[in-house]
Amino acid sequence: MIKLIFKSILAISVILSAGCTKQEDQPKQNIPSDPKEETGFIEAVPETISFSNAEFIYHGDDVGESLSDGWVIKFYSDMETDESGAPIGPGCVIQLLLNVRFDPQQAADPSFLPETYSTMASSIDFTPGTFVNGYISYVDLPGGRIELADATFYADVKDGSTEMEYDLIDEGIINITDEGNGIYGISGILIGTKFKKRYFTWKGSITPKNDTPQETPNSTITSDLTGLVLTKGQLQDKGDYFYLRDESYRCYLLFLGSDGIDLTTSKPGGTGDLLRLEVLVPWENSLENGIPAGTYTMIPRNHDTSLNKDDIKPGAAITGLPNRFSYPYIAGSWYISMNNGQWSDTYARIDSGTISISRDDEGRHTISYDLQDCQNPARSIKGSHTLHVDIFSF
Repeated sequence: MIKLIFKSILAISVILSAGCTKQEDQPKQNIPSDPKEETGFIEAVPETISFSNAEFIYHGDDVGESLSDGWVIKFYSDMETDESGAPIGPGCVIQLLLNVRFDPQQAADPSFLPETYSTMASSIDFTPGTFVNGYISYVDLPGGRIELADATFYADVKDGSTEMEYDLIDEGIINITDEGNGIYGISGILIGTKFKKRYFTWKGSITPKNDTPQETPNSTITSDLTGLVLTKGQLQDKGDYFYLRDESYRCYLLFLGSDGIDLTTSKPGGTGDLLRLEVLVPWENSLENGIPAGTYTMIPRNHDTSLNKDDIKPGAAITGLPNRFSYPYIAGSWYISMNNGQWSDTYARIDSGTISISRDDEGRHTISYDLQDCQNPARSIKGSHTLHVDIFSF
């Protein structure tokens, strides 16, 4: 910026001179070859910081889009630490938060790291091959609020103290290379809010800490379920459950339970096997008429767990909503082994399959189902039951 300002001033002075002085009378221009003579400023050549201490933390798909994985890399100069592990200066720290190629196995595999990383295009850009700009977060403690740098930053650690002076990084290039035999090289140029370039290098082996959150499985059955004895049923009308507001469908919630399941209220209780199914019927269907005969096919969910609007129509069955295990949040189709009104450790989110309904002259439903859970490979849940279905009205 300083160079540009001085060059502009110089250009203006030349134009003014050309307009007021004859060509033959112009004085000879002495163009300085030394940048300091021209601008009064020489950019210091940064020294390269060679780190020998590094920490690698794998956060996995922390955004939940299966687009990239979050990796935190911390470099430290040689410093002592206090009881909490905080470094005691003098020294420096560089932290990087990288958006790395997505690993479907979520396995903290350093072979995914080699890449050239540049700054994100925006705060919501988590494209692989980018780093997250530094920012300040605030933590409220009984003694007051403290500031902590996060994402990508440089910090000087003060002499004899754990206090850090931060420079938040928002520009630069980071290169990670595979040197072979389990050795990786990391180097880069970082520019922060203080407009100072910092070069750094590191080389060594990587032993990452896997800090991915432990998810609760959506299915725990270990074999196919083909021998369920379900003797009672309850049917509820959920109306325009998906709020389409076009009277194009009606959502019915069907509970099928074994003898020990209590279906006298809207929320099943007791102990035994419970099948929770959601099917879509024509809007004009009356609950008292039960479920219309036909085959209902499970419709797939999108990656964000939503359903396509065009799939929400009579003849569809609704797959289980992932990661919702309690009332009133549970939705869609599930198998649940109940114990005194609570979920046991055995359950399955239903992810595909069909439900076939037929009716007899006595008003009974014959409900046949061929369902699969969400595991890979999937477990099957198959059965057929003929029974009276009680109507539950709110």
